[in-house]
Amino acid sequence: MSKSSSASNGKISWLAAAIIGMNAMIGVGIVTIPTMLSQKVGPAGILSYVISIALVVSLGVSLARVAHRYPGEGWTYLYPSQWAGHKVGMISAASYVVGVLVAMGFLIQQAGIWAQHFIPFVSAQTLGLSIIFILMFLVLAGTEASSIVQYIIGALVVIPLMATAIVCWMNFNPALLKPFMPYGPVSVFAAAPKALFAFFGFECVISLYSVVREPKKNVPKAFLFAILFVGGLYVFFAGGLLAAVPVALFGSGIDTTLAQVLQKAFPQYGLLSGAVLVGAMFGIIGTLHSMLWATSSLLTAVLKRSRSGVVQIMLARKMWNNTISVLLCTAIMVISSIVFHAEALVDLTDLLLIMPSMLSIISLFFISKEWERGRNVVVIIALFGSLTMLYFAGSSLVQALIG
Repeated sequence: MSKSSSASNGKISWLAAAIIGMNAMIGVGIVTIPTMLSQKVGPAGILSYVISIALVVSLGVSLARVAHRYPGEGWTYLYPSQWAGHKVGMISAASYVVGVLVAMGFLIQQAGIWAQHFIPFVSAQTLGLSIIFILMFLVLAGTEASSIVQYIIGALVVIPLMATAIVCWMNFNPALLKPFMPYGPVSVFAAAPKALFAFFGFECVISLYSVVREPKKNVPKAFLFAILFVGGLYVFFAGGLLAAVPVALFGSGIDTTLAQVLQKAFPQYGLLSGAVLVGAMFGIIGTLHSMLWATSSLLTAVLKRSRSGVVQIMLARKMWNNTISVLLCTAIMVISSIVFHAEALVDLTDLLLIMPSMLSIISLFFISKEWERGRNVVVIIALFGSLTMLYFAGSSLVQALIG
C-alpha cells in the first residue's frame, strides 16, 4: 500500500498510537505513588515498579491478541461477553467504569492536598471537593480541553519530573539503600499493586485497534514502545528519588506531597519544588477534567447495552442524558474521596480495573486456533500476575478498612 493510500484511509501509525498510550499512562501517579512505596517497601520499592511493568506488558500483549480476534468498540464488554455472555460483559464494563471513577476519588484527595500549598487556611477535603465541582460545571458547559492543552499539561508534568530525577541521581547516596529491603521480600509484591496504579491508562492502546494501520502487527508494537518508555521513565524517577531522599522526609506517606519532600531534601533547588507543584496541580486537574468527560460518555454507552426494562424505558423516553451521567459520575468520585482513605482507594481501583482485563484475556482459552503452543507463556503470566495483584490489593484493602 502506498503512503498516500495509507494516509487516505484515516488510520494512524503505530507511533501515533504509542504517543496516545504514553499520554494516557503518564499522570499524577508518578508524583504520588513513590511516597507511598517509601513507607511500605523502602528502597526496594523500585522492584515493585519492575513487577508492575512486567504484568502490564503481559496484559497488553494478551489483550492485543483478543482484540485481533474480536475487533470492535467497547472492549470491556465485548471481549468477556464472547465467552461468558451478556451478564459477565456488563459486570466487566461496569467494573471498569466504577474503577476509573474510584481512581478519580483518589485524585480529588490529592488535588486538595496539593492545593493547600496555595491556600493553606482551607482544609484539603474542601479544596478537593471545590475543584471537582468547578470541573463538573465546566464539563456540563461543554468545555473540553484541546489536544494542544493536553500536550502542554503533559509537558508541565514530565519536564519537572525529569529535572527532579536528574537532581536526585546527581545526589545519589548509597547509604540510603541500606537496608534495601527493610520489610522483607513479601513487601515488594504486596506493594506492586500500588505501583500498578501509576500505569493504568495502558489499556487505551487496545481501544485503538480499529484505527491503527496493520493493527495485528502495530498495536502490540505501539503498546510495547509506550509501556517501556513510560516504565523506564518511572523507574528512572522513582529510583533516583528513593536513592537520594531519606525515608524520614516522606513524612506521613501519601499525605505528604512530593513538593514538600523536595523542598526539605534539596533546599538549594528552590525552583524545582515549585515546578513540581505547578506541574502536579495541572496534571491532577487536567486528568480529573478529561476523565470526568470520558467516563460520563462511557457510562452512557454501558447503559445502552443494558437489557434492563427500566433502563431501556429511561433511554427511550430520553430520561437519561449526558448531564445525568456527569452528575452520577461526579457523585461516585466525591463519595469515594470522602468515604475511603487514599491507600484504600488505590487498592479498590486495582481490584476494579484488573478484573475487566482478566475476564477479557480468559476468552483466549476458548479460541483454539489462537491458543497455540509457544504463545501461552505471556497469557499465563498475565493471568497469574493479575491474580497475585488481586490478592495483595484485596488483602491491603481489607486491612485498610479494618484499621
